[in-house]
Amino acid sequence: MHLQLFYIATSLFALAAAQQRANPFTLPPGFMITAGEPTAITWDPTTQGTVSIRLRQGPSSNLEEGIVIASNINNSGRATITLPEDTTRNSDYALQIISDENPTTDVNYSGPFVVESENTVEPISTPASSEAVTTTTAATTSPTTASTTADSSTTTGSTTTMPTRTARVHQLVALDQARLVLLLNRLVRQIAVQCR
Repeated sequence: MHLQLFYIATSLFALAAAQQRANPFTLPPGFMITAGEPTAITWDPTTQGTVSIRLRQGPSSNLEEGIVIASNINNSGRATITLPEDTTRNSDYALQIISDENPTTDVNYSGPFVVESENTVEPISTPASSEAVTTTTAATTSPTTASTTADSSTTTGSTTTMPTRTARVHQLVALDQARLVLLLNRLVRQIAVQCR
C-alpha cells in the first residue's frame, strides 16, 4: 500500500512539473498524426505573443532537428497542421513548441507519438525545400519554412546549426519530463485497476 501511494505521489509531482513548463501540450491519449492529412493539435497557452512548432524525431536524449511545421503563429492554444506526405512512418516523434519571444527557456515537448504514413523508408538527406508544410490557424492556410531564431537550432539550405548547450539541456529536460509523466500515468492506471 505504501509503495502504491509513493507511485501516485510521484506521478502527480511529475505531472505538475510538466505543467509548469511553458505552453504544455494537451494532446489526447493515443494521439497520432497521419502524414498528408490535417491534424488538430492543442496546448495550454501560457506565454504571450507567437509560438513556433517543430516535428522532432528520435530518442529523447538525441532528438533530430526535425522540421518546422508552424512558424510565428498566434499562441491561441490550437492549430491545424499537415505533415508532408513523405514523412516516414515511425513511433518516436514528438512536437516541440517554442515561444518566439523567449526561445531559449520557453520550450516544451509533447510525449512520443506515432506518425502513420505510406513511406516506411528514411530519406538519405532532406533538402531545406522539403521543410515547407501547410499550417492552418484561424481558418487561414499558409506555407511555412524553417526560420532562424537566436539561440535555437535551425536548418537553412544545407547548413545546420546546433543549439547552445543550455537550449539543448532545456529540450532534453522537457521531453524527459513529458515521457516520465506518460509512464507514471500508465503505472497509476495499472495500480488503480489492481486495487479494484
